[in-house]
Order: sequence, then C-alpha cells, then structure tokens
Amino acid sequence: MNERKIGILLSYLNIALHALVGFLYVPILLHYIGKSEYGLYQLIGSLIAYFSIMDFGLTAAVTRFYTRYKALKDKVGMENILAISLYGYGGATALSLLVGIVCYWNLDSIFGASMTAGELLEARHMFLLLLFNIAVSLSTMVFRSVINAHEKFLFLKGLETVQLILQPALVILILQKYPTAMAVAVAQTMLNVGLILARIYYCFVRLHITIRFHYWNQELFHDFKKLALSVFCVSLIDQVFWKTNQIILGIVQGTGAVAVYSIASLIYMNYMALSTAISGVYLPHITEMVAQRKPMEELSALFIQIGRWQYYLLALVATGFIIFGRQFIQLWAGSGFEDSYWITILIILPFTIDLIQNIGLAILQAMNRYDFRAKIYFLTGVLNLVLAIPLGTKYGGIGCAVATGFSMLMGNGVVMNYFYKKYIGLDIPQFWKEIGKITLRVGICLVIGYGVDHVVPGSGKVVFLLKVLGYTLLYGVTVYVTAMSPEEKEKVRGIGRKVRIG
Repeated sequence: MNERKIGILLSYLNIALHALVGFLYVPILLHYIGKSEYGLYQLIGSLIAYFSIMDFGLTAAVTRFYTRYKALKDKVGMENILAISLYGYGGATALSLLVGIVCYWNLDSIFGASMTAGELLEARHMFLLLLFNIAVSLSTMVFRSVINAHEKFLFLKGLETVQLILQPALVILILQKYPTAMAVAVAQTMLNVGLILARIYYCFVRLHITIRFHYWNQELFHDFKKLALSVFCVSLIDQVFWKTNQIILGIVQGTGAVAVYSIASLIYMNYMALSTAISGVYLPHITEMVAQRKPMEELSALFIQIGRWQYYLLALVATGFIIFGRQFIQLWAGSGFEDSYWITILIILPFTIDLIQNIGLAILQAMNRYDFRAKIYFLTGVLNLVLAIPLGTKYGGIGCAVATGFSMLMGNGVVMNYFYKKYIGLDIPQFWKEIGKITLRVGICLVIGYGVDHVVPGSGKVVFLLKVLGYTLLYGVTVYVTAMSPEEKEKVRGIGRKVRIG
C-alpha cells in the first residue's frame, strides 16, 4: 500500500477519532467549565484563528514548488525554495505578533459590552497564550510543507492521531485542578510545541533536508507570490465563513450564543473533514499530472471519481443528521443547544457542493489558476459579512447560518462551477449527471429513514444508536446495489477482503 492510500486511511481514522473525541470531549468541557467559559474559549479561539492565515499562502506555495523541484530531481532548487520561504515565514510571524499586540490592547473595547470584567481579564490572558502558540506554529510551518511534499502521510497523519488522543487527555488532567478556559489553552499550547519539535526532527534526521540560499529567481518569485497570495485570500475568507460569525455573536449576543454556534461549528467542521481527507493528499499527485501535461480528460475523470466517493459519504452523514440531528445534540450537549440543529443544516447542505468538488481546488493550485478562486471567494466572504451582521443581530446564530449558507451556494456553487467548465475545461455537466443519479437513491433512503424514526418509539441512547445503525445499513445497501458502478463495487469488495484477511 502506497503512502497516498495510507494517508487517506489515516485521515479517516483521524476523522473517526476526532468525532469520537468530540462526542466525549465537549460534554466534559461543558461539565468542568460551563457554557459561558466554553463560549469564551471558542470566542477567543475564533479571534486568534485569523492569525493562523498569516502565512499568506506560503504553505501551499512551498508544497507546490518544492514538489516540482523534487519531481525534476533539482536538489539546488529544493534547498533554495526552503531558504526563501523561511524569510517569508519570519516576516509573517513578526507581522502576526504586531497585529496581535494591537488587538490585545483593544479587547476591552471590542467585547466590553457583552463580557463581565472577569471574562475580559481571562480573555486577555488566553489571547496572549494562543498568540504565542500561533507565532511558534507559523515560524515552523515550512517543515509541515516538506513532509507533505514528500508524501510521508504515515508520519504526518500519525502525528495528528497522537495529537487527537493526547490533547483531551492532557486537558482533562489539568481541568481536575484548574477548571477554566485558560487551562484548556495551556494544554493545547504545550502539546502543539511538542508536535512541532517532532516535525523538525523528522525533516532533518529522516528526510535529510538542507536549507540553503543559492540564487534569486524573479520569475519563480512571481509565480510563487501569485499562488501564495491567492491561497491567502481564500484562507482569509475561510475565517470569515467559519470564525467571524462567532465573533459577531460574541459582540452582539454574548458568550452563550457563541457556545450554541460552536456546537454546530464542531459538527460541520467534522463534516468538512470527511471530504478534505481524500482531496488533501492528492495535491502532490495532481501537481505531477499537471507538470506532465496529462490530458484534461484524465483530470475530469479524477474529479468525477473522487467527487462520487466524497458524495457517498457526505450524503450519508447529511441525511443522517437531518433525521437524527435533534436527538443527537440533546444526548450529546444537553439542553439549551436546540438552535445548533438548524444552524448545522443551513450550512452543511449548500456546503456539500463545494466539498464534493474540492479536488478542483487542488487542480487550480497545480495549474497556478487559484487567483480566480481567491477573487470569487473574497466577494462571497464580503456577501456573507454584509448579510451576517444584520441577520445575526436580529436572529442570532440561525441568522448568521442563513447568511453563510446562501453566500456559499452562490460563490462556491454557481460561480465556481461555471469557471470549472468554461475556463478549466472540467466536465461539469457529466459530474452533476453522476451526482443527480446518486441523489435519487439518497432521497429514497432519507424518506424511509425519516418515516421509520417517527414510527419507532423511544429516544434513549440505545434506541438512538440502533436507529442510526439501521439507517446506515439501509443507506449502504441501497447505494451499493443501485448507485455504485461495477468498478466502485469491486473496490468496496476489495476493502472487505483486506479487512477479513487482516
């Protein structure tokens, strides 16, 4: 089994662990620190998340160009691109610290109207710690890019698995004595520093990388800058979509509203991970295909193939949540989080379009055509912000979710599909023809599952689990028999044979 397949398998293992940990972790956090403290932690985390994008797209650019030099066996180019990128990461880190200090001195004016004096004091301490965390991460991000470019997904994803297991264990240990949001931030920072040191060690000791400046290439710098800034713009708008709503709610509604939105956020971020687990490991492969000038038909076939597999999985989760989501949130987070159900649905349904096509983003990066995505995403983010402020003020989290869902549908759905077909040459009509056929079968499963859920009495944990398992079985059999191609069925059978052998 090659590293790419291992990377995909480990990604899904991490998703499963992340979901499992989340199911256990969030109720424990709510138990120890309460709804307000949890909301405070999520609010400051949302604010500090903006600083994580201040690599200005360097990570994606380093991966692409380092992979290209690696494919050409150009050791000098590999060394040179790492040296140049280190200067960039250093500048990005310095800028993030400068902006962070400015924000620190203005926290009172930003959140003073919705927070108590005690919450503001804790917010300031937590902000400084998480800012340090971000600065350390930014300055060493080049090592993650190198590991990704070498397709060492076993180590990369394995390390993420370690983080998933150790972080909640460390947090719970500390919370026994210090039940505050600050304690959660301390544990997170300690573990992050340890993982960074592990990546640095792996790069120098196992991959034997060398970082050395050899020359300045103006043409390379132009291409590097174009891709980096495009990815940065997209990352910036990502924060508008995924974090700004929580900041808006923190300003106009308080930490309680942030906590409700954060529960929905955890669900749809896990939903997103189901898709990016596959596409994320395909960037080096697609870069090589583009560098070798493979015909567009091959890229379209890969685009459709990966999209179908992503849709099989996402449709199961989306329909399952529509049927069982209310019960799940009640059992998981408790009372007071009812709006989280509608917030989640309003976001994941339009978001699915983007997720089943995210292999297209890897194609754009490989072709260095990501600038259009950045422009459209920027306009989409502006639309989200313009709608979220008034809707969030009047309708709370649900209003923010309506703004986000509508914006994604227009930008990521309508406009990007037009661009993929018109200017990239991907076979978008065939893609949607394939997805449409699958959707008919999915719709039947949804209707049957919804009906059975209302007929079968009981709402306890055991009954809930049996219903979920029953629906999963119904969905799996229906999709396998009626929707999958012969090649897809053979892959499923192949996985089954390997599991039995194992």
